[in-house]
Amino acid sequence: MKFKCKQSGNTVEFFQEHEIAEMRKHEGYAEVPPEAPKPVTPPTSNKKVAKNEISISGEQPNSGN
Repeated sequence: MKFKCKQSGNTVEFFQEHEIAEMRKHEGYAEVPPEAPKPVTPPTSNKKVAKNEISISGEQPNSGN
């Protein structure tokens, strides 16, 4: 569990239950809520097919299709 010092802004992390319980009582520190996992999004490609290239799907730009 992470705790932030109210005066300095420094963050410390404790793993043992008795230390966490003591830090929760400490007036000078605030408990930092755990971060929610960020969803993984696949990268997108904004690359356009140039006039002299063929796309993966086999389409040719400006071919009149």
